[in-house]
Amino acid sequence: MSFADLAHLARYGFAILVVPVAVILLTKSLRDFIQRMKYARMPVRGFFLLASDPLDEELVRPLPLYHTTLIGSSKSADIRVKGKGVARRNAMIYYFDRRWYLEPTSQALLFLNHKEIKERTEIRQGDVIGIGTQQFSFVVDISAIEESGLTEELLAEPKGRSWMSGILIVLLQLAGTAMIYAGMQNTVTEELSLLVVIVLAVLFLFAQLLYLSMSRLTPGFDESIWHSVMLLSTLGILLQTRLLFLSRRFPDWIEGYTMEEWFGSLRSVFFNQTVAIFIGLILFPLILLLVRRTSILEKLAPFCFVLTPLLYLITLFMGSGSDTHGAGLWINLPGGSSLQLTEFAKITWIIVLANFFKARASKRNIIIFAVWAGVNAVLVLLLPDLGSLMVLLPTTLIVFAIMTSEFLISFLALAGASVVGVLAYNALPYVQRRLYGWVSLWEELNDYNRQIIYGLQAVGRGGLFGRGMGNGSPEGIPLASSDMIFAILWEEMGLLIAISVIALFFVIWLRSASAITTARDGFTSSLILGLSSCLLMEALIVIGGTTGLIPLTGVTLPFIARGGSSIVAKWIMAALLVGTVARSRSLSISRKAQKQYKKELEARS
Repeated sequence: MSFADLAHLARYGFAILVVPVAVILLTKSLRDFIQRMKYARMPVRGFFLLASDPLDEELVRPLPLYHTTLIGSSKSADIRVKGKGVARRNAMIYYFDRRWYLEPTSQALLFLNHKEIKERTEIRQGDVIGIGTQQFSFVVDISAIEESGLTEELLAEPKGRSWMSGILIVLLQLAGTAMIYAGMQNTVTEELSLLVVIVLAVLFLFAQLLYLSMSRLTPGFDESIWHSVMLLSTLGILLQTRLLFLSRRFPDWIEGYTMEEWFGSLRSVFFNQTVAIFIGLILFPLILLLVRRTSILEKLAPFCFVLTPLLYLITLFMGSGSDTHGAGLWINLPGGSSLQLTEFAKITWIIVLANFFKARASKRNIIIFAVWAGVNAVLVLLLPDLGSLMVLLPTTLIVFAIMTSEFLISFLALAGASVVGVLAYNALPYVQRRLYGWVSLWEELNDYNRQIIYGLQAVGRGGLFGRGMGNGSPEGIPLASSDMIFAILWEEMGLLIAISVIALFFVIWLRSASAITTARDGFTSSLILGLSSCLLMEALIVIGGTTGLIPLTGVTLPFIARGGSSIVAKWIMAALLVGTVARSRSLSISRKAQKQYKKELEARS
């Protein structure tokens, strides 16, 4: 039996290993999201407000507190207060960094212990909050906190079937490595087959050992997000290895090019990809633990505020690659490698975004962020890197709209972005070529739509189960390993696995949305929402461009496409996401804070 026949049969096995994992994770994520939406309506145990009216001392009643509690005259407020001088959204009480805070959300009067406050202020046992004619005493019930255990059962990772997903992923890694090895036998790349298998085996073994240790030692570790990322990364490295070593011919038409030089080039690209994944895996537990146990990201937000435009400026002056890729995004390093700082700028952008909109922002903060974002957007357009803007703009609007409920401003921002898009189209020939290629897609074959048309032809050849690993025709598609990798995945692995890949990105977003419903502070909620939305939007934009639904943007498919900087940046985002999700699952109060609450309670009694 030839390898082509073997690959044609093995395609069914790959579908059996991948599709059930996507179905299990998606089903569990949807069920957990519904459960958490119910839980989000439940008050936090051990903390409440005691309402009283100065005109009627006998009118006293307890009011529950949620992780974020809005007080005002609006019907949507968690605690509704009527009366003169009370704004629709007058104040917010929320849990942040193991403490409770009171913050005014409008220009209306707000008093704490009979003194007016105009900014976020920590509240403690027995503090009196004054809004209009109403007074509220903040009460901490230590006994109720201790009985609840501070880590609610519903906040834990849902049990069941995680082991099945893990086993199927391991089997996929074994089967994929075996197929790569078999496909390299009796070919021009056979000499490298043992090296490739050893590197893949070490990579997969390291990833599995890392998962086993983190899942047992890290409370709140989200296995569904990990399995989704691991499955995407596994498919990615298998596809990239296949593109490098299977069905290859020595380019003898290049004068003076030797076999040793060609092997060296193949090894270099292969090692760049695998080393990037290794770096991401090494950074993953370090970032995870740091984010879960500390508040370092909040402290780094001002630094990221400055770093983001700096990364774009460095790329603008030192970047190269515009002749081949339409944008000068690559900074050449010694040794022939390159660095794409714009991938890391997405992370710093999201951290700044989360810090600005961790609570209902003032008009001043909205203006500051709008100016900052506008400056960065101009720098991105000058690169030009329209793909990054297409990812960051919807991510920013999603976080802003959900965290502030300023839907009118969100709509105006979207309208303004549309105007900027029209101006960019008129000013940037690169954008005009991309759009023309998309518009003329079904009319003619030209240099601007050739990439999409060839990708669609590959998709059409794929069918339900694909043609099998190594049986596709990626050599005819420009930038097949980066921009068009989804088309190659569809052609060789089929529609079922392509849909599974899309489902896995939705699993990551759903798991993140579930964590947001019970997150104990605004920064955590904003960061989780920003990171997950960024990954989802990037995936949808890439897939939309590959299938002709939208113009190509040059954005690469997270965890799957070739790229060292992109792979490392995406693993950092995954680590930040899993770390913040784990932090959102525990309402932990330090021992020092508990002792302080008890002392304050004894002193006041």
